[in-house]
Amino acid sequence: MSQSQSSFLESVVSWDTTQCRVNLDTALPRLVECFQEINVVQEQIGILKIICHSFLPCVEVIHAEEKLFSKIIDEVCQVFDRSLEDIYQSTQRADNSSLPNITSGLEALVDLLEFLEICLSHVQNKHETLDWSHIHSLPRGTIHFLKGAYGHCKSSGEQYQSLLNYVSGPLSNLFKKTHSLQVTFLRLLDNVRLSDPVTEQDVQDLHLVCHGLFDVCRIVTSLDMKLVVTLWKSISKHAVSNKVHLGQRLQMGEMISHLCGEIQTGFTYLLQLIPQTDPDGMILSQGDEKGFQKSLKILGFQMKILVMLVREFADVIHDCEEQIYSVLITFLRLLPPSLSAQQMDLKHIDEIRHHLTNATDVLMKCLLSNRVFMESVTGIDKVGDLATEDSFPHLQIVLKVLDFLPQMPDDVQERWVNPTFYSEDTDRLSLIDVMFQTTAKCNIELSLPLILEDSTLIGKPERKVTLYENCCTRLCGFLGGISAKHFHKVEEVLLKNVLSCDLWCRLLAEDVWCFLVRYSSADLCRDHVTFLLELMKGCSSYDHKSPGLSLIVRLIKCLAPEHQVELIQTLSCEEDPISLFILACSVQSFSDENCQNMVQTVSDKCAKILQEFTVTIEKTQQSLNRMLMSMSCLCEILSEYDANGLDVLSSVTMSITDSISRLWREMFVSDWTNSPLLELCLGKLILLSSHLTASLENEILYKILSVMSSLTQQECSLSLHLIMVSFLSSLGTVRLSVSPEQPQMLKKICDLFVKTLASHDPFIYHHGLSAFTKFAENTVHESVVPDCIDKQPKLQDCVVMFLNKTPYPPSNSSSRLQFLTSEPPPARCDRNEITGQINEPNNKRPRLLTDRNHSHCTLQLRTDMRDLVFMLRKTLSELEADTENSNMSPQTWHNLEKIHQKITDMKENG
Repeated sequence: MSQSQSSFLESVVSWDTTQCRVNLDTALPRLVECFQEINVVQEQIGILKIICHSFLPCVEVIHAEEKLFSKIIDEVCQVFDRSLEDIYQSTQRADNSSLPNITSGLEALVDLLEFLEICLSHVQNKHETLDWSHIHSLPRGTIHFLKGAYGHCKSSGEQYQSLLNYVSGPLSNLFKKTHSLQVTFLRLLDNVRLSDPVTEQDVQDLHLVCHGLFDVCRIVTSLDMKLVVTLWKSISKHAVSNKVHLGQRLQMGEMISHLCGEIQTGFTYLLQLIPQTDPDGMILSQGDEKGFQKSLKILGFQMKILVMLVREFADVIHDCEEQIYSVLITFLRLLPPSLSAQQMDLKHIDEIRHHLTNATDVLMKCLLSNRVFMESVTGIDKVGDLATEDSFPHLQIVLKVLDFLPQMPDDVQERWVNPTFYSEDTDRLSLIDVMFQTTAKCNIELSLPLILEDSTLIGKPERKVTLYENCCTRLCGFLGGISAKHFHKVEEVLLKNVLSCDLWCRLLAEDVWCFLVRYSSADLCRDHVTFLLELMKGCSSYDHKSPGLSLIVRLIKCLAPEHQVELIQTLSCEEDPISLFILACSVQSFSDENCQNMVQTVSDKCAKILQEFTVTIEKTQQSLNRMLMSMSCLCEILSEYDANGLDVLSSVTMSITDSISRLWREMFVSDWTNSPLLELCLGKLILLSSHLTASLENEILYKILSVMSSLTQQECSLSLHLIMVSFLSSLGTVRLSVSPEQPQMLKKICDLFVKTLASHDPFIYHHGLSAFTKFAENTVHESVVPDCIDKQPKLQDCVVMFLNKTPYPPSNSSSRLQFLTSEPPPARCDRNEITGQINEPNNKRPRLLTDRNHSHCTLQLRTDMRDLVFMLRKTLSELEADTENSNMSPQTWHNLEKIHQKITDMKENG
């Protein structure tokens, strides 16, 4: 500092207020000039103090920007940066000798902050409102100071390291003064108004403030959440109130993305503050109730800010929709009833819903017309790649969209339900299609089943419903509220899912289809039935698992009486087994006056088809299919006869009995199990025989039991095994006539029950237990029951538990959820497996009823093959045990891989 400058400053310091006011126009520029010429921080701070305390009070607010702020703020910012750099250089020595310099630097920062706060207070205290032109330079300098000071406090641990304990006091003062500056600045912003007309400079200042505060907010996130709340409140207030002028200048997408990240992080932390318990209710941690309430209030405020910004800037936001979607997914995944949620009290759940998740409804409503949000929910890749834990949350979002969409304009509904694409768009699915695909991914939740609170009935209390009922109700409600012009897409999706391999999708599609038909016209119902019938007749074979069959049966019940009569007349006049099968499956759907005649007609025609097959020597694919369908029809009708007393003519019953008796007499098991179609026929034959056991001779019953004994020694299908269990159940009402076969038959019945009840398959075991219980209650051959109990010691206890409806104790401690989670997802079976359609057999067909020697050879070959497979399995078990105890050589592994490859080749080559 020169001597003239020093003498000038000494004289200025001694001036009173009057002298300062009189010499303001000459002294103030000279002080600013001295400040700019001096490079010593402490001397510069001294000049700033003179300006603040002596001359600033004399400057009118409307002239302060021109006379002082515009000339000095940038240089003050440079001094601030230089002080920060000096502190950093001093910390690099990391010894106590640098402490005086560090302390001095921190005090300089506090003095600079004090200067700027005094400037802010000066312009604020003089006027209630200000124009942006009066404070043009102050926002820029203030934000620069806030970012630098908060940033220094944030990185202090890393920067000071071992010196941190020695400078904790000055650092605390720096943080407090920075916070004081922030409070003063935000209070000033509330009093600043836009000039009229609005200038470009005003808009730039607003843009600087909003983005500057956002930058500060990102810095202070890890320092103090109260600061974050205050800053977001100011950002949202000024951004929303000046939305017209700011337009698309604000990087609102970046702001919202950051806020979403903060909410997700805070929500995860919030859940950690809740008392932790294990599934049995044992307390693992007490939690922090006070911290929970504090964090919840902060998160609730952040959620309100997010909703406000999305609602106000929904038309201009971009690059943040994925983050909003992620917030929604996080909430729904980590809160009950999601399976990924932790155990928590109902009190905490209600508080979280009140402060946080209730706001998600408003959030989604604001985004329904947003293209990127649509892609997040319905994008083909998004839906296809959903993680298991995100499937249920995604389904919840889809259901919410279904709730809100009927109130939206037609163009928005069109984009969700029947989307059209442009070159820049991501491939998307219809919302209804997404509903079904996401439902298919929630197999565990649907199977448990997951219980939800249903609040869809306005004005009525909430009730608990399963996830499936909730989905079905809300989808039906959506379809009842959208425009009829979208129904072509609805019908397309429903038909695709009625023919789906997924059980839940099929059930949902059928229920929704029935809802639409029930509340539509009778003609529409008739048209739908006609269409589905034509679709069925396009396939060569159907059974109970046929897609569309159960829907047709349900729709027939909704037909008008006159349309039912037309349908019976049309189908009963046709000779194809599929038409007869449809009538047989629909017995309960027709009115009583039409039902009996239809039953007589169908049973008579099916009996004739069965009789024709037994007398035909040359068996073809077509004749096998016709026989299979006729037996399916007769099984349906006779099951209704057993349940509801439908009358079947005795002559027809005798014809059926004669036909199946002939089939059993001339049967060899090997002939009936060497192709899928023949095994289906065998299963239907056993099932049909179970309805006629009272009419069958001992000889035939003995043959059936012998066949079943042979089948249980093989690896027959689950469905065939369950059919055999059903046959055993039907024997309870049969009184076997005295004959040489009777003792052997009773022994075979006992052996079959024992083998069935020893099964590890839960379906076979449960149905076997039910069949044995019915048999024991009705049979006159009481010796079978104690024989079974003697061979199966725990059987009596299991029967008692079954009759008392006591759940059978599991073999391990795994819960139902653990069991479902460990099970692989349901296989997407081949279409032919669902429809029962069988590919054409090889040209060289096995003979069915002749060539006994060939049959015996085939049976011997199968027995040898079974023994070989048994030996291989035993060897594999021993090899596995050895592998755990010793290391096999690479050559041994190579040989095993070659054996595996040969077995694979054998399977592929048939």
